[in-house]
Amino acid sequence: MISHIDRRDEKGMQIGCCWFDDERKVLINQSTATKWQLNHSEYWVLSILAKHRGQVVPIETLAFLEEEQGCHQKLSVDEMEQLVENFKDYFGDSHRGLIELIADQGVILYNRVVGHHSSLLDTPNKAISNAHYILIILMTLLACNFVYSNLSAPEFVIPDVNRTFESQSGASVVFKLYGDDKSERDFSEVADTSIAALKQCDTILWDSISATLAKGDNSVSILLKKQVDKGVRFHNIKVLRDNPELLFVSTAWLKKVRICGE
Repeated sequence: MISHIDRRDEKGMQIGCCWFDDERKVLINQSTATKWQLNHSEYWVLSILAKHRGQVVPIETLAFLEEEQGCHQKLSVDEMEQLVENFKDYFGDSHRGLIELIADQGVILYNRVVGHHSSLLDTPNKAISNAHYILIILMTLLACNFVYSNLSAPEFVIPDVNRTFESQSGASVVFKLYGDDKSERDFSEVADTSIAALKQCDTILWDSISATLAKGDNSVSILLKKQVDKGVRFHNIKVLRDNPELLFVSTAWLKKVRICGE
């Protein structure tokens, strides 16, 4: 999997001591002069994390791989954990903290490693004074009080709009809309327009449609779900817009991206 590299001009992203070549799907360790040819699962996860660097990407988004060769693939939790550990090992001891799996939430690729200046925990048998011990207890109590007073549930868990409507074929469809906007914005009008277009379709191919608006509405991520005999089928759609006012949802567009059928 890992081999020596030739020097060449490459485009990508610097991740610690590694260079992520998005075009060639290669992760290059510049300190050891080796490269890692990423497989489909590894490239899918790292490319999404790189595009959302510094943000927690939900496990659900990472787990369902982009369709390849007509097949829908899903990574298990164990496979996701192993992928993260593989990246940590390749980043090396000094940069393994750049990627982290947050239980029940997602994975984050940090912009930089946060330094640890304290030497109290350098070894498991490190002795500390009573004063240090008391200080740690006080800081822990203060932190717990702050968290208890200020911590709130993650915003992405609760949709701004959650509606169920009936398609022309008589099937019930769940429509959820998430807005990345901290203002008191009302997304009802956006939901009304989208549902009105969906109701024009003869048949809707999915049981659940979830749309997430990025900040400024310049991009829209759509997650589609359908219950099938072997479990749940997923499909992702990413829409990029230069003009947030541009209306792209129409009956023709919905059929083209296979949200609706004839």
